[in-house]
This record gives sequence, structure tokens and C-alpha cells, in this order.
Amino acid sequence: MICENIIIRSFIRSWIFIISLSLSHGQDWGVENGYKQLIDELSSPPTISYQSVFFISAADTNWKYKKGTAEASIPINLWRELDFEEDEEWIQGQTPIGYGDGDDNTILDDMRGSNFEFSKAYTSVYFRKKFIVEKGKIPARLLLKSYIDDGAIIWINGVEVARLYVEENTKSFGATANNHEARWEPIIIGRSNLLLKEGENIIAVHAFNSNLASSDFSFDLELMSAPFKVSLIEAADAEGRFLPLESPNLSPDRGYSFQGTDKFKHQVISIKTINENTSYGKSDHSEGVSRRFFSTDSITPWIAEVDVYAANQWASQDYLLSGTLLPPRIEESMIQNHSWISYGYTENNTPSEVDSIIAFHNEAIRRLDYAIDRDQFIACVGLNNGNNTTVPSILASSYNAIVVGNTNGSHSRGGTPAAPNNSSGITVHDGPGRLKPDIVANDNSTSSCTPQISSAIAFLNGIATHQVKASACFPETMKAIIMAGADKKILPNWTRSVNKPIDPVYGAGKINVYNSYKIITESQKLSTGDYNNYGWDFNSLEKDDELFYNIFLKEDSTEAVFSLNWNRSVIDAPWINSKEYKESLADMSISICRLDGEDLVLYDFSDSRIDNVEHIYLRGLPKGMYQLKVTTNAFTHFGIAWRAEPGNLPELEININLQDVRIECNNLIKGKEFTLQSSYDFENWATKHTFTANETSHEIIEKINNQKKKFYYRILWNPIN
Repeated sequence: MICENIIIRSFIRSWIFIISLSLSHGQDWGVENGYKQLIDELSSPPTISYQSVFFISAADTNWKYKKGTAEASIPINLWRELDFEEDEEWIQGQTPIGYGDGDDNTILDDMRGSNFEFSKAYTSVYFRKKFIVEKGKIPARLLLKSYIDDGAIIWINGVEVARLYVEENTKSFGATANNHEARWEPIIIGRSNLLLKEGENIIAVHAFNSNLASSDFSFDLELMSAPFKVSLIEAADAEGRFLPLESPNLSPDRGYSFQGTDKFKHQVISIKTINENTSYGKSDHSEGVSRRFFSTDSITPWIAEVDVYAANQWASQDYLLSGTLLPPRIEESMIQNHSWISYGYTENNTPSEVDSIIAFHNEAIRRLDYAIDRDQFIACVGLNNGNNTTVPSILASSYNAIVVGNTNGSHSRGGTPAAPNNSSGITVHDGPGRLKPDIVANDNSTSSCTPQISSAIAFLNGIATHQVKASACFPETMKAIIMAGADKKILPNWTRSVNKPIDPVYGAGKINVYNSYKIITESQKLSTGDYNNYGWDFNSLEKDDELFYNIFLKEDSTEAVFSLNWNRSVIDAPWINSKEYKESLADMSISICRLDGEDLVLYDFSDSRIDNVEHIYLRGLPKGMYQLKVTTNAFTHFGIAWRAEPGNLPELEININLQDVRIECNNLIKGKEFTLQSSYDFENWATKHTFTANETSHEIIEKINNQKKKFYYRILWNPIN
């Protein structure tokens, strides 16, 4: 008797609401999100890195500069490179360098020319400075702070990273900038690990005055890794409160910061909203969110800096600048948490009012997506509570944010919104019908679940930073990593299809930092070579191109997850460059095949035409060589991650007596349909029994046919979920 296992191939202020939250601490968040499981395996908390590293400080003494009386080099770009040799016209000086402001350490008193006989006036100055990046210290994001009067173009290792108050295109030595008074201004340089190298690097600056007769000129610069801080955006309560603890100063000035106490003793709280509509006492909702996000109750109590905004003002004058012709402000934080929602319109609005509200909400979502792509931070956004509610238009309709639900399913559903019945139908929401949430957590409300995800991502960022895996911190990659790490086993009704990549209620599943940790700790996979059970990559594809990842599983896998994520790119907008709105959003797909001899056998694929995620989930996957294929119809950057958990596949144990055969089916996958077949010749198989596994074992009794001496059994299942 032989048993065989066969796998089948096969306007915004009045519309912002707090999402309800209980202050009950019935949850052990470390258990709920996989942190405790990780600590138990490692025997101690993993090492993380979260300190900012300075590369260039203000008032540095080692800048080299050349007066702009002629081009700095021939060819014109040569002086921006590391190996350029400076001649005697390059002078060493200490910043600030300039004249007329009274605060310069190096004075350019000949810049206007008229004060010196034979001197030639000039409108620009070239600056160069070499800096060292130590081994293991290359960051995912750089924070560059500039002090410029009037404008500048800045390069690092020959790549332009900032253009301040200077028109497009390369500028000659005699060019000028727009008139601008000097103040310290931040710039985030995302994906900086693709720009920097260990050892010596070069920053080059071409700074411009507004005209030859200008009364002043000044330049200074700081460069560091972006600080490991977070932003908390909270809807103010009925009394206007939005802080996690009471401010020591109840009438603060803009930029006021204070040291936290008690459960927030490690945090410096910076109040980013100073407005007559807000007050600076403690909000219970904000406290509950913050305790899960960064307090000593959370898994990331070491987060040192927290910027706190009131949601209305964040959307208008403090950050997004919606309704203006200015782009969103620079986001220094690595994570924004949004435990608030907005719908905007009701059934009582007129069609023109609804159209206006949709247009405004679309602008806010586009601004957020643009800012995420520009500054490379992660925004975690909660859905509304209640399974009879619809997906909010702000902010859960974002393409680039991570949208959060609850494991109990008591949250918005039905896809991102379309225009309601009382609209004109002319103005529509961006991308209606996209599946949300992306991921779920287990807590008493979506307000509570969202900071759990934010805290988990901060934790994983700290691990990736310590392990010098900066690309894992990119928004596209991290979203793929947490979705591939999500736990589906606790969600027995979880399902997906080819064109609906994630579950319409639970997204990719429940957050699990242990699973995501196993993915991150693998080296980045660069789509060449053969890889194992866990892996990730950040990459890009040209239009109509494809990429392959060969994954060799040495052991059978009980479950395998493959997750692909990419962002919407906002290219033009009136508030970016005074142009009509233009975006780029690729249509990508993934497929997984098994190498069978010399043939590739397709197992499954994911090809949503509207979502910017693709996701495959297989259960009961035999060992062997697999090929993961990624395709796109437009140029895009993407993050990809996978996880295949080793384990025993279903098997048969057979016991015979005189009357019957007892067939014990073991290692079954709960919720899957199995088919038991028998044969007398290995060619003709007959189905004997079909069942759905409620437990991991199942017994079947077959009566013996005495006229047959030999019989064989096999069990089949489809790994596609």
C-alpha cells in the first residue's frame, strides 16, 4: 500500500472627526503584534539604531569656495565631482560666507565690485566640501538645512539634490536667483543610501545673489541623517485639545517644545499647531493613541522627538497647505500617525457643493501622496469604526499611505469612495474601488490599531537602520515587508483573487513584527541569483519591462506570501510648478511559477488594474525552485517582499484491518478543501472523499474490497488561497 501527496498546479475644518478610542489597557500590544514572539526567540530585544549622525555642521571651517567671475570648471559640471582638483582660485573659509548680514564669518566684501579698484563684481559663488560617511552609517534619508540669501543649486556626489529660489536648467557663473531673505530651511533627501558611499563624499553648491547691487549675500549649510522622530496628527476635542499630555505652557509660541513626563518621559514634544481654535491641555484620545505609539507601554519607547499637530490646521496652514499655491511643507519625521477621519459631504449637500468637496479632498490626498514620495516618510491612516461605514475620503483614499483596520472587522469597507448619488458626476474621487485596509491590528478601535502599526514600523525601521539596510526603510519597501509579514492564520475567512489582491475586510492580514523581522534580516535581493524563504528588494522597472526573482525552497512550506507595492507619483500640479495636474501610476503584476524539469508551471498571479499593491498567498507549497515575476506598464519604483514558512505538508497515515482501511490525514491546513483519491494502477484515480479541514487531522474509513489486492491513496489540495 502506497500513500502519495500531490499538489494541484494549478472644506475641511468642520469635517474632521476623532475615531473613538478606549483608554482601557486590556491589550498586551507586544503579544498582539508579534513583538513578544520575536523577543522570546532572540532572548533579548534586538539592537536598533535611531541616533541622527552629523556629516556637516553649521559654521564649518573647511569649506572651499571660488568667486563666480568665471565658470568653476570646463566642462561646466566637473567641479561638482569628488576627484576634481581645486586650484589656487579656490579659497578655504568658514561659513556663513557672504556680506551685508552682519553674521558672516567669511566676508565677501568685493562681491559688488564697486568698493575695490580693479575688482570685478559677481553674482554667484561656488562651494565645495568633502565629508566622511563611516561604515554602516549610510542613512535612508538625509536632512539638509540651508541658510541661503538669495538662492542655490546643491549637488551630492554630482547629483542635484536641491534647487532653492533658482529657475530650472543649469546656470552659468553670471546667473541670478529670485530675491529671498536668508533663514534656515529644511530639505529631506530621500533614498540617500543610493546617493552616498562609505568613505569620502562631496557636496557642491552654486549659490546666487539676486543682482549685482544686492545689499547682502549669505550661505551656510548643515547635513545629517534625518532624525528618528515621528509626527502625531490629532483631531482636537470639543475643548480644542490635541496633545498627549498637558503643555507646561498653556499659551505657547510657535515652535514651543517640552520634555514629556511619566509614560512619555523619553519624548520631547514639539507643538506644531498654534491657533486660536486649539488649547494645550491633554486630550484623552491623543493620550491613548500616543501610549500605543511611543510611550513606555509601546514597543518603541526610545522615540525621542514627536511633532504634534491639530488635524484641521495640519491639513491647511501647518503642513499640507491645501487650498494654496504652495507645496506641502517638508516632513522631517519618518512616520505620521492619523487616527482621525473626514468624509466632508452629506446627503443634504447640493451637487455643486459635493463637487467642490470632492475636488478639495482629492487635492488633499494628492498633496499627501506627493509629500510621501518627495520626503520618503510613511503615513499610517485609520479607517472609520463600524462595518456599516464607508471608506473615508480623507485620508484613507491615499494611494501611498498605509491604511489600517481592526482584526474584528468593525471598520469601513466597500473600497475607496466613488462620487455619491447627490453629486453631479462631473467631479469624481481619485481611484474609486481600491481595496482598504492594507493591514489590520487587534485593539478596541481603529484609532488604537493605527498607532500599533506606526509603532511596529518605527521598530522595524530601527532594526533596518542598525543592520545597514536603508532601502528597507523606503515607504514602498516597508509597506511590502509588513504586508508580506502579516498573519492570516488567525483570520479563517481571509481570501483574495487574481484581480483583488488582498482581503476586502482584513487587507493583507494582522501586523506581525516577528514575521517582518525575518524578512528584513535577509540581505536585499537584487533580482539575480537564487534566494531562500525570506527576502525583499527595492528596485525600478522601465515601461513594459519585467524582472525575475529565483526562490529556492529547501523545505516544504506551510504558507508563502509574495507582496508587491509601489507609489503614485504626482508630477505636476498648480501647487508644485504652476502646471496642470499630472500623475504617474503604474499598473504592475506579479506571478509565481514552479520549475518542473525544464518547464515553468504557473501557480498563481496577482493583477489588479486599480490597486497599487499585488499580493499572492499560497498554503501547502512543496520544496523546489520557484520564479517570481514582476511586470509593469510604466516606469516605476517598487518594493517587494516574500516569506515562506517551513513546515510539514499534509500527509497520509494508513492502518488496515480485515474489514476496512483507516486513513489518517495529518498536517492539514484549516479551511482548505482536500480530495482523497485512490487508484489500482497509478494511472486511473477515483475521488473517494472531499472535505474541508476544520482541524489539522481528519480520519476517513474505507471498506475493503476483497477482490482487489493492491490499492493506492493520495491527497490533493490547491495551494492557492
